[in-house]
Amino acid sequence: MESFKVKIIADTHTHTVHSHGTGTVEDNVKAAIVLGLKRITISDHGPLHMCYNIKDVEAYLRDIERMREKYAGDIEVLAGVEMNLLSSEGDVDFPEQWKDRFDVFLMGYHKLVRYKTLADRMNMMFVRRSTEKAVERNTRAYMKALDRYPIDIIVHPGYGLPVDLSQLAEYAAKKGVVMEINAKHPEFTPEELSACGETGVKFSIGSDAHSPGRVGDFLPALHKAQAAGITAEQIVNAE
Repeated sequence: MESFKVKIIADTHTHTVHSHGTGTVEDNVKAAIVLGLKRITISDHGPLHMCYNIKDVEAYLRDIERMREKYAGDIEVLAGVEMNLLSSEGDVDFPEQWKDRFDVFLMGYHKLVRYKTLADRMNMMFVRRSTEKAVERNTRAYMKALDRYPIDIIVHPGYGLPVDLSQLAEYAAKKGVVMEINAKHPEFTPEELSACGETGVKFSIGSDAHSPGRVGDFLPALHKAQAAGITAEQIVNAE
């Protein structure tokens, strides 16, 4: 967990059996404790993913709350949700009644979601190449989402949907939104990450673990951060 004098103390992005992870909330929490992490965010998928959404939000939140109480002396357990970008207008699957029930709101692009319109489905699901028009449209979609919803972290930016990463980073910095360096998805090049860092945006290092054994597996993201010259001061879950 250490690299170039950076120690990550929290995993901001993990999945469980409540969406498409293989372990329970408790499995992930135990794995984080073994690694000496101080905090873990459980962040299963929002309701409009067609395959991997949280099936029962009430059960999900109860499960997290039980683990929060059970392991209160060992680790902080946060209730998160990984919301899905649904349209070029920045729609995401954020039911208003959720606003005060989650600790962390993550948002990113995923395929196989219930897009807002047929045009959005065509534009976002069947992207084949990074045309200037597509990049501009997609970048605006992310920016509009930041205007409309209480998003804390943009997860794996650039994954599956080409965007202007520097422009998005600059806007995220203005909004106080964190950009993730994802240990599972290799979207950022070191050069792109370095350019984003120059905008003043803050980063999180997330494992995007889909099994308890991958909780706290930060090395791919840390290697990329090191190559890009990102410092501990720029990473919100670093010590």
